Amino acid sequence: MKSSQQTTRTVRVAAVQVESQPGQIASNHAHALPFIETTVAQGAQFVVLPELFSCGYIPNRSIWHYGETLTGPTVTWLRETSRQLGIYLGAGFLEVAGADFFNSFALTDPDGKLAGCVRKSSAESYCFKPGARRHVVETDLGKLGVGICADNHLTPFARLMQDSGIDMLLMPHGSPMPYRTSKTVSEADIDRTVNGTLAMTTLHAELLGVPVVFANAVGDLQPMAGLLGKFLTPDLFRLRGFSRIADSDGTLVGALGEHEGVLVTEVTLDPARKRRRTPPDHDGWLHEGSKITRNVIIPIDIWVGRRSYALSRQRRRLAKQIAERTYP
Repeated sequence: MKSSQQTTRTVRVAAVQVESQPGQIASNHAHALPFIETTVAQGAQFVVLPELFSCGYIPNRSIWHYGETLTGPTVTWLRETSRQLGIYLGAGFLEVAGADFFNSFALTDPDGKLAGCVRKSSAESYCFKPGARRHVVETDLGKLGVGICADNHLTPFARLMQDSGIDMLLMPHGSPMPYRTSKTVSEADIDRTVNGTLAMTTLHAELLGVPVVFANAVGDLQPMAGLLGKFLTPDLFRLRGFSRIADSDGTLVGALGEHEGVLVTEVTLDPARKRRRTPPDHDGWLHEGSKITRNVIIPIDIWVGRRSYALSRQRRRLAKQIAERTYP
């Protein structure tokens, strides 16, 4: 096991903000490669792509057709690309293990080895099985925390990262954000949702005293399963990007807009900057929100989703087929 770093050092990190086409795994790999190469040309040592980058963020059961094992095309592509470019490279994909699907993030090292794979613990209960609480990958750069989208917004996750003593936090997102008003979505709702999501980057940096890399997807939102899908509709919500990076002193050192692009910047990993500030706690969340949504709608949605997932024969059949697949 690699030890967490003990001395101060600087690292050039990058967030790659790209649009993935639903289900087009090979095309999404090819589309992202020039962006990754651009970050390397700018000196990036560590590159992060969004949640479910390989198949696109598809928050419904049609995503099951695009599952892969750890020996599948996405991890293979990550390993080859890391080795060829001499970088750490992380990306989200739909992992299949046994009879289950996981919203996962794989990280490969400059030697082309799989450094680790983290599974999302929260949200999309109709589509994925929650992953274990361990969200840490050990590397030569230090101990890396990985929070996939909704994980980062919860108070217990911030405490877990503090207990884990991480050196840097990666936040791959496929975060639906409102982009137009309606009878149910006001300008204030848009501002609150967008600002609440974006604030997670500097908030975690301030809570932990470590650099934070927030890499979000851009593009149209696919239909979402469950009760939340009745509210988060594609005509009002989309993947809006705004990827950003914060340094270990809490300073925002770079940010992107709503279009595809790369963000490359230098951050400092300094054990002396680490801290353990008390995280905000708004009904278990790091930021304020609707009490009805958080205490009624979301718990009901999670319960129904998990039960529906557990009883699904289609899920077991498709997972088994994918798990038995062989790759050239």
